[in-house]
Amino acid sequence: MTEEPLHIRLLNLMSAIRAMSPFGALTADEEQLLRSLLVRWHEPRDLSVGEVMRDMTEVSEATAYRRIMSLRDKGLITLRAHQSDKRVKLIDPAPLALEYSEHVGAALEELMEQRPNR
Repeated sequence: MTEEPLHIRLLNLMSAIRAMSPFGALTADEEQLLRSLLVRWHEPRDLSVGEVMRDMTEVSEATAYRRIMSLRDKGLITLRAHQSDKRVKLIDPAPLALEYSEHVGAALEELMEQRPNR
């Protein structure tokens, strides 16, 4: 029997993470947005709702806003007011988003451990 290719194992691990409660409640679009936010939170600056909405060029502003609010309602992000302009809302990861990130990291580590030496 041949070994599964690395990318298939990665997809299987990602599917397993997605099946975990509450991550299984995410739509594909919400999961994509969450992954994008996780990457951007590593930048040393605040991330505003308006900025994220502007960057989501493939959907309307209303749809972008609904996706952000859905992540908030599912406990994956929190919103806080900007210190100098209370009208601006900033997006922060909630503990559940950090848990999701940890699961992805652990899956990648597992995948790399299974990788045959070349």
